Amino acid sequence: MVQTLRLVLFAVLTLTMLAVPRPHAASAQQATPSADCPATTPEENKALVLRYWDEVWKVGGQDAIDELLAPDEVHHWGIGDDTTDTQTYGKRLGLFLTAFPDIHFAIDVIAAEGDHVATRYTATATQTGEWQGVAATGNQVSWSGTNIFRLACGQIAESWGEADHVSLLQQIGSPNVPAPMAEPAAEIVAGTPATICTEDTPENNLAIVRRWTDDVIDQGNLDALDEIADPGVVHHPGAFPDVQGVDAVKGTLANLRTVFPDINNKVDEAFVDGDIVVVRWSGTGTQNGPFMGVEPTGTEVMMTGINVYRLSCDRIVEVWSEANVLDELHQIQRNAATPEATS
Repeated sequence: MVQTLRLVLFAVLTLTMLAVPRPHAASAQQATPSADCPATTPEENKALVLRYWDEVWKVGGQDAIDELLAPDEVHHWGIGDDTTDTQTYGKRLGLFLTAFPDIHFAIDVIAAEGDHVATRYTATATQTGEWQGVAATGNQVSWSGTNIFRLACGQIAESWGEADHVSLLQQIGSPNVPAPMAEPAAEIVAGTPATICTEDTPENNLAIVRRWTDDVIDQGNLDALDEIADPGVVHHPGAFPDVQGVDAVKGTLANLRTVFPDINNKVDEAFVDGDIVVVRWSGTGTQNGPFMGVEPTGTEVMMTGINVYRLSCDRIVEVWSEANVLDELHQIQRNAATPEATS
């Protein structure tokens, strides 16, 4: 039962300091003045974003930040406050690199359309400094994350990130998250190799993916998965164990709607790069079922996330999902600690 409950929020955390309610920062689309800049190709934009991971996160330093990020870059970290300038961003990044100085990012998926680029990564590092109240452990840690970048004039103007903060904190023994449950290793086979079919078009792929949010998540129409997902679909839900097969995904979604029966998510933006579709979403849900060790509190939880889908022949064959799970847990814990919630 516990294992099942841990799967409830697969729909899915980029790294930061404290899980506090965060205001919506002004969009960089408004903050960055328009300029007559030369057009860039998706491949050039991908190259710039790869430099971001190599030069900003692996090396650090304000010079790299100032070169690759716009002065008024808005960074939506997924948890904690947004930052709206490169100096504040650099201070936030410096705290993380002090704790995990040997961080390495393996880019699992990269996709681009127009001025947008998305990366799905697996990060590894050693905790040699304090992080989130946990003294250096020397532990080797690994976690996943997804970022969407909007580029303008050869710089990153805005970024949205979600990462698996829960697993990271579990691996360094933080008392602020539930300990991971011992689970039998499940054999997960990668989805069907992508095949270019005559019916595969960006419009079709986008329409199929939107049904994941609109029909399956919001309306609870689990049978829609039979129409949009490959029988061997693989889902990588970040903070929770991977699952494979339509029936397994249906099970996690049924549990999700048990915990958050009024879940209401919307697609904030989406773009397509060949057989890859990237969706940034947000929404709300009321916690009326047990979630990560917390009994129902009636808390209305604010949710954000990024999903990356791989399709083949009008079917979803693989999904990578990240959500603000740690932030959701903190929202619920804060409410559970109030007299109103515990009386």
